[in-house]
Amino acid sequence: METPKESLSVNYARVYGSPGEAPRVLGLLRAFWPLLVICLVTGYLLRAWFPKPYLSVSTVGVLFFLVAVATALLLAWGDRRLGHFLKGAKGEEWVAHELAFLSSDYTVFNGLRLRGGKQNFDHIIVAPAGVFVVETKNWRGAVGFKDGKLVLPDGKEPSRPPLKQVKAATAELVSYMDDAGCGDLPVYSVLCFLGTELPEELMNVNGVVVCKGEKLADVLQETFDEPMAASMRDKVVGELRKVIE
Repeated sequence: METPKESLSVNYARVYGSPGEAPRVLGLLRAFWPLLVICLVTGYLLRAWFPKPYLSVSTVGVLFFLVAVATALLLAWGDRRLGHFLKGAKGEEWVAHELAFLSSDYTVFNGLRLRGGKQNFDHIIVAPAGVFVVETKNWRGAVGFKDGKLVLPDGKEPSRPPLKQVKAATAELVSYMDDAGCGDLPVYSVLCFLGTELPEELMNVNGVVVCKGEKLADVLQETFDEPMAASMRDKVVGELRKVIE
């Protein structure tokens, strides 16, 4: 007999993967890798002092002081940088929570990385309308769009343009599915912003759907002319499950 909990779960999307895992790991590595250099320098100073010193005590003292100052500065810089990555992880978790309440016709993959691939996928959603590659950005302030590019308030592009990022991820997924025998898939690129001021809540910019987090479910449930067959959805889900199993 089916329990109430099991009966409830079949009404919602199947969810795989852990949202926010990639930015947490990358954040730690990118924020604190300079400390490895500090450790090497400290080791060198200790070796220069013990057991037979070949640097004077005053020289070693000054160098230790400089190392301590550099360590403090790097820790402050790393902590601030790590905060940006953790904010991104929280954004992915928020989106993953919303996606989990889609209907059972949807399958959600969070934090996926394809075998041999270069891209970290925030979310891949296999839906009746097609496959959606969703890149999440949890940014403060406002962004605009000019000549098909995302620009910051100062008129410049970010160091890692998110439109290019999601397009590259989509291209990698399409290539991967072609090799797996799932060609001619309807695959859509979506750039989802949280806490960011956009010119419009929903728009199409250079082939990428750009939306606020509150509009993401509407985008995924949009009705297209030729929905993807259930058999093809199952095949795509099967290929993506192989990545995490």
